Amino acid sequence: AGGGSNWQTLSQKIGAGKNPKAKRKRDEREAAAAAAADHDDDERANVFGRLGEGKGAGAGANGAPLRKPAPTGRNTALTQTVALDCEMVGVGEDGKRSILARVSVVNEDGNVVLDTFVAPTEHVTDYRTRVSGVRPQDLRGAPPFKEIQRKMADILRGRKLVGHALKNDLKVLALAHPRRDTRDTALYRPLTRPLRANERAQDSGIARGRGSRSLKDLCAQHLGLEIQGGEHSSVDDARAALLLYQDNQKQWEREAKAAASSSGGGGGVGGVHYEQTVR
Repeated sequence: AGGGSNWQTLSQKIGAGKNPKAKRKRDEREAAAAAAADHDDDERANVFGRLGEGKGAGAGANGAPLRKPAPTGRNTALTQTVALDCEMVGVGEDGKRSILARVSVVNEDGNVVLDTFVAPTEHVTDYRTRVSGVRPQDLRGAPPFKEIQRKMADILRGRKLVGHALKNDLKVLALAHPRRDTRDTALYRPLTRPLRANERAQDSGIARGRGSRSLKDLCAQHLGLEIQGGEHSSVDDARAALLLYQDNQKQWEREAKAAASSSGGGGGVGGVHYEQTVR
């Protein structure tokens, strides 16, 4: 108490808090703290993909640069719903045939449960680094394909799988997944687009007369987030697909349940199924 009294007496003598320079510095500190708080609020809104109620918030609607997808919680365990994305490299003379180079899986909070490069099963003729982000040194000493394939089979078994254009990811993994447990943001009708003039309807799993949109565009429009600004990150892409699914989850699951009921339990929405299995 004595210390407080002494300070009051001293502050009156020196005019503490009244000095223009000191007052200006205090105001600057308070303004900086307020700005930091606003930034934290914006960050939380972006992380949950809920800018503008999560519907068409627009890229940089407030003039700020778009942010990347981020985890929405602290849970790091393997959850009932997981999201997958893979990066591929090219093989063959023209490098157009794809094999697995990196696989990333995140849980329902967007936290990584698996992210690894994979040793190539064939000679790589095109690393596609500009898009894949994969370099020769990344694959040296990487775990073998069969090991990662077994891990992925264990992760996916009995779980709901989310991703974008999962047909491609499952193909390079040489794995199957039940259609009823697959949620593909490239195939879900509200996230698709009308066919262009030079396109025609194909048996691709998309609602007839619809085409798929890029994950990058969907992420910017529906979540106000940015991905694939340069080299792709399979972690970012898996998180983006997960957030899109969660943004549509209630309606999507109602439709999936109705489809499963009408097909006797074997149906689903926006899914694919392959005959390839783990050997």
